Amino acid sequence: MSDSALVPSTEVPLNDAPLIPKPTRVPLKGLPSSAFQHPLDRQATENLKKIKGFDWLVGKFIEYGFERIDYITHIGDGIRVGPRQMAMHYQMFRECCDVLDVAEPELYVMQGDVNAYTSGHNHPFIILQTGLLELMDDDEVMAVIAHELGHIKCGHVLYKTMARGLKPFIEVAGKATLGFGSIVGAGIEAGLSAWDRRSELSADRAALLGVQNVQPCIKMLMKLAGGTTRHVQGLDSEQFLNQARAYKEGLDQKTSDRFYRFMANMGSTHPFPVERARALDEWAGSPEYSEILSGKWPRPLPLVKTKSCPTCALQYPLSELFCAADGTPLPVH
Repeated sequence: MSDSALVPSTEVPLNDAPLIPKPTRVPLKGLPSSAFQHPLDRQATENLKKIKGFDWLVGKFIEYGFERIDYITHIGDGIRVGPRQMAMHYQMFRECCDVLDVAEPELYVMQGDVNAYTSGHNHPFIILQTGLLELMDDDEVMAVIAHELGHIKCGHVLYKTMARGLKPFIEVAGKATLGFGSIVGAGIEAGLSAWDRRSELSADRAALLGVQNVQPCIKMLMKLAGGTTRHVQGLDSEQFLNQARAYKEGLDQKTSDRFYRFMANMGSTHPFPVERARALDEWAGSPEYSEILSGKWPRPLPLVKTKSCPTCALQYPLSELFCAADGTPLPVH
């Protein structure tokens, strides 16, 4: 026997090797959605409920079974994530649920572009598309999952599902009600679209609370804006934030530029990524965010000061210039 055989091995068996330390995230047990819901989201929700015929249309949406059709379509066309199917992603998902104190919904992966969404008011489920998983790193995917859980926690899911399928639903409702549904639906579509964009601001805050690090959230938004797998090493989140700050400062100088920004946003389901990044970065540095992490839930904030649309009487923050429902110029304060 050689002398070397008597020397104890210093190698650590692979299975016993220490894992790379994971960041410790604070579980936010009992966190109410009102603690982080964005004021513009709350105001837009109030406006939506005031639109004539909205409650009727919501009832018809449920009555006609659109939600169930949506669920059956998705579960038959994707992979359900679980302890023995894409286990790493399931662990990330479970951690987000625990941190945000959200009951576990179903999670599916489907072929598709760089996108994720949540559906199913009574039976919620989250869809991650394969393009997103290819582009994002693990922390960024976790931020996306927390963002979608934020929609569930804030009670957005029914309205989000309606926003995605409103056009064909209005056609069905119109035929079934001799055209009444189409008349009601036309006014609701614009209001629902405005609410849809503002609900994303609350879900972005949930993403930050889920990962408790602003960098993955900003990088996620940057990649949504223009990321590619080939050029990912050349992306710089700080430069993206500088762009976001310059975007707001530059376009706030002239009323005409603010109008053009309003018009550009009207056709979108989400605010521009640069706007979302700036808003989230500001909130990450706020006392409100720090207090939530320390377990001090703030009381629901009062609604922002508003002004009325002279045509439809919907309420808007003082900074808004035009009504999202009908485009009427709002009073200047």
